[in-house]
Amino acid sequence: MTVIGVRDPTVARKIDLHLSRFCQFIEDCYREARVSLILKRDVLGFRTYLDEEISFARSTTNNHLASVSGFCAWVHAQRPDLFALGNPCQGIGELPLPDLEPESLDKDQVKLLKSVCERLPGFYESHEKRYQKQRRTGKVTTTRLHTHARPYRDRAIISVFLSTGLRREELVLVNLDQIEPQQPAQLREARRAKMIRVHGKGKTIRTLWLSADARSALADYLEGERALDAATFAEVGKDTSALFLRASSVAQPKAPADSERGGRMAVRAVNYLVERIGERYNAELPEGDPLRIKDKLHPHTLRHTFAFLLADETDADAYELERRLGHRSERYIKLYTNPPSHIAASYIEKF
Repeated sequence: MTVIGVRDPTVARKIDLHLSRFCQFIEDCYREARVSLILKRDVLGFRTYLDEEISFARSTTNNHLASVSGFCAWVHAQRPDLFALGNPCQGIGELPLPDLEPESLDKDQVKLLKSVCERLPGFYESHEKRYQKQRRTGKVTTTRLHTHARPYRDRAIISVFLSTGLRREELVLVNLDQIEPQQPAQLREARRAKMIRVHGKGKTIRTLWLSADARSALADYLEGERALDAATFAEVGKDTSALFLRASSVAQPKAPADSERGGRMAVRAVNYLVERIGERYNAELPEGDPLRIKDKLHPHTLRHTFAFLLADETDADAYELERRLGHRSERYIKLYTNPPSHIAASYIEKF
């Protein structure tokens, strides 16, 4: 009941994973997993194992320690005599975290990214024509026909990320009925549109507003690609409630957990398409160009971008950031209000 009864199912699963790893660690040490065997040095050893041998991020290691500490505190409260030397987690602190470095795009990069997304339909169309021509002439190379391409959906996803700061998990769980208005014609004409009842971490629920770019991109997607995919899924009895649907031409996943999604996209699919768009963005810029995106483009980069631009627009209003981001951590709110290093460096040039 302590772990599962009052927690979000996602959090409960993570705690279960953390404790399972700790249990396996104790079993590897003593050839059996008995609670009474656990000593302070074992918890310290587990911390070192995660940090140095597994090389988890410090925050991930600290999350494991928090789960183990909560479990040991509960056991010690129920059976004070069970641990040979008292609560083994007593006095063990978290590992210090490195300075948080914000990863966001500046306004010029956002403008160029939107331009790349606007041209996605034309890119896939020319790609398909090139493939068909190669096949007719018998000169087919490794280029493949993009039968599963959904350029209007991908463009809409990028626009929604930039407009709302959604996490990737939150995006795939949004349903069509959470968009107001949801008819394409109304979205194009509306001066305001919103996404309601968005569930975030810590059981937060928030309302998010859609920019003009996001409204237009969503209207194009709903009117074309989504309507066709939804009709195909409906014919075979699959759920079509999700705002963003996977391509209906993609084979049904065999994993039970995936098959329950119906037409809903997977988180890893969102990661993949955002990364591919980032690669196309960088392909249009020469090496060394300051507008190039460092590393891979990730959904969380777009969340940071939304937060930084919102902080700039609202003079770093902490309440507005908390309300729109669904974040209660003051540490992360401060992170979002700090400019990325390349923007901070440009300030000095003005002195």
